[in-house]
Amino acid sequence: MKNKVKVMKKTIDVISKKNIEKQDKNKLWWETLPMTYADWESNERIPKTKEDFEKIEKLFLDGNPYLKEKFNFKDYSKKQVLEIGCGSGAASCLFAKAEAIVTAVDITENAIKITERNAKVNKLKIKVIQQDAEKLNFKDKTFDYVFSWGVLHHSKDTLKTFEEVSKVLKEGGEGLIMVYNKNSARYYINGLYWLILKGKMFKGYNLKKVQDFYTDGYYHRHFTPKELRTELKKVNLVCSRVEPTHMGGYRMLPNIPLNLENWIKRKYGWLLVARFKKEGSAK
Repeated sequence: MKNKVKVMKKTIDVISKKNIEKQDKNKLWWETLPMTYADWESNERIPKTKEDFEKIEKLFLDGNPYLKEKFNFKDYSKKQVLEIGCGSGAASCLFAKAEAIVTAVDITENAIKITERNAKVNKLKIKVIQQDAEKLNFKDKTFDYVFSWGVLHHSKDTLKTFEEVSKVLKEGGEGLIMVYNKNSARYYINGLYWLILKGKMFKGYNLKKVQDFYTDGYYHRHFTPKELRTELKKVNLVCSRVEPTHMGGYRMLPNIPLNLENWIKRKYGWLLVARFKKEGSAK
């Protein structure tokens, strides 16, 4: 964790000094540290072989128990599916393996190349395009399903990305978005640790700003369940379910009983998943 914090802080410091547009800072962060599940300080973070991508798929599913236990990629067979923020291409390939018609977009060139390589070594057909989620270049009402796992909260204007999701989704179409949960144990425990024990409150930081020290991305917005429902409803995306979950594979609070930790993860996990349907025409 210490190495990850150092790498992220160094990356943010370097990007902050650059005279570039705000969304370009977001793009540069992820070009520098692509989402490949490799060690943050590693010089070899780009997967190349089929075995590399098999390892990423396993890490992706093991690290996201919600998808492993509650989501069935086969439900979207033959559907026009858009993944926003494809990263290493793990989710797009899972949809393609389930015979969905997949389009994958990402803001970074690195993610496009990695996802194309993932599809190629797995002999899958995926349309991969470099696009910004704040200005998707598709015809209105193109897709049956829109999927975005842990991406839109990193955009400079997350609410604009919600508008774009609604625009490209067919009426009656459905989707899933995962963003960070403001009502999470992690948000407050880690935040108060950095504010008080690390003394950041004496340097002008607040609970929101201190997230920069240990949260991925140049930008990272957190939502309460109510906020997420409200913002999606504004763009005609009506949630059937909004629920917290947490990343798997590690202990969040090692010194408490496992049963209690699992309860905290279910109730106050760091990730917030919204499943929604587009109803009628947005005004």
